[in-house]
Amino acid sequence: MSGTTTYSLPATAAPKLEALVDQIVANPGDMIDLKAMEAAADKVDVKAVVQSLPDNISEEDFVGILKLAMLTECATDSYAAIFQEGAEAYNAPWLTRFNQKVWVPDEYTHSTPYRLMLLSLGYTEAELQAEMRETQERTYDHCCGITPVELTTYGTVQELLTDNWHGLIAQLLKPQAPYAAYCSNLIKRRETLHTVWYRDLTAVMVEENPELISFVGKTLSTFQLPGTMLIPQYGGMALTWMQALNVDFAHLAKELIRNFGVTAGNVKRSGMLVMEMAVAREFPIGPFPSRFVRGAMNRLGGPGYGLIGEAMLQKVGLNIPSQKGPQDSGYRFYSGAYEKIRGKMRTFIADKIDVRTITGDTSRTTA
Repeated sequence: MSGTTTYSLPATAAPKLEALVDQIVANPGDMIDLKAMEAAADKVDVKAVVQSLPDNISEEDFVGILKLAMLTECATDSYAAIFQEGAEAYNAPWLTRFNQKVWVPDEYTHSTPYRLMLLSLGYTEAELQAEMRETQERTYDHCCGITPVELTTYGTVQELLTDNWHGLIAQLLKPQAPYAAYCSNLIKRRETLHTVWYRDLTAVMVEENPELISFVGKTLSTFQLPGTMLIPQYGGMALTWMQALNVDFAHLAKELIRNFGVTAGNVKRSGMLVMEMAVAREFPIGPFPSRFVRGAMNRLGGPGYGLIGEAMLQKVGLNIPSQKGPQDSGYRFYSGAYEKIRGKMRTFIADKIDVRTITGDTSRTTA
């Protein structure tokens, strides 16, 4: 875990990844019916929402929230090009197939509800199309690496956050515009599926080559929402608007840790992931610099990584795996007095871990 790992997968990985994509292509779930949505455009009217916005959200904010959703979703081709580049560079035809057969066609449907909502507020089709075209023509500088495991990790985070974003919008819309809220929730459900698909693809790669967990940590640490570069007029406000919409950052942290616990595959690798991110973000573990803690663990053979993985689960209220049989931490048993001591150590570490190690800084606001 020194940062010098190179991307590689054993020959056994490709059939597993191809089989997983086969399952996804065969069972993509219910895609959004744009014809039905367009036919019900009058029900997507959100003018009444403007009259009942919370005090901390102005009409300008509301329009920006809708435009950020529409413009982020209309830039599918910009993101897809990066995924295709990585798939070709690292001989990952399964990623190309997933991209072209499922993800891209699905994403093409996600901007329509917000276009209809903005039309109801008096914007013209020509105005909205011009804004979408401007966004689509901007150069997209990808924040992270383009190996398949980095791309699927990026996809997991991006889809999880957009799932949350569409859900927040649905909550805002529902009291005065229930059909518009329903449309946002349709997108949210698709993003939930995308999160699971990307997560499971990442998990297969990490299981086949556990050293790739360092790529996962690096991607999580350098992740940026694409709106910050493609839609600078609105993207920089995303965190402020999330705060105004009362996003539950503790729940979001829990979901990130739960999903990437699945990706890691066991608590030892989860602990390694936490350490990689703590080092990248320069968050200490208690009174000690994270680099020092990681170096000490590596010299000892890493038996404490499982304890850190469990401590992070405890920190956010997730269940710790059953403590039976050989343990991920490097020890062979948890029982009796040993487990009592170990439990106290786990609680001590949990108290010292900063959840921002995983989530990044969620306290910043835009001036």
